[in-house]
Amino acid sequence: MATTLHVRVFAAIALLLAGACRGPSADLRAERIAVAERYIRGVYGSDTSVVDDLASDEIVISYPIFESLFGTPAIRGREAVKAFVTRFGQKWVEPEVDFHEALVDGDRVVLLWSFRARDAAPPGPEQAAANQEHHWGGMTLIRFDETGKIVLEVGEESEPGPAGRLAGRAAAGVGR
Repeated sequence: MATTLHVRVFAAIALLLAGACRGPSADLRAERIAVAERYIRGVYGSDTSVVDDLASDEIVISYPIFESLFGTPAIRGREAVKAFVTRFGQKWVEPEVDFHEALVDGDRVVLLWSFRARDAAPPGPEQAAANQEHHWGGMTLIRFDETGKIVLEVGEESEPGPAGRLAGRAAAGVGR
């Protein structure tokens, strides 16, 4: 099921990238991007109030890493998402999210992003010390319901993220 969901997300992204954008006015597109970015910054910056403000009661979040971390491909429901935000925030110090691209198609926003933060505490005796900086990035699809609430956050992440890979390619002279 998670694989099917990820395939559908990236099919939607492919349509957006192919220029099949349609739907809302420029003002509504800009508003949806701003809301999606505020939501992502809040969730991964440990601000549970954005979940209350912007997410529907039935919100679903899914990333491939959830299966190994939580034993399930998705987090479902506002309260479960708020618990995730709290736990995520306990792991990181000074989290920063940067957005590199945003596309809107109707009720969907696709964001290309990168994340960086430092460990809040030592992960374990055989692992790296606290305060080590980490970087990763990815693409996320945010879907809104008819009331403007976020009902879905699904994406893919990697290390380095898409923007980091592109920066690395440019520095190496690839793609010029």
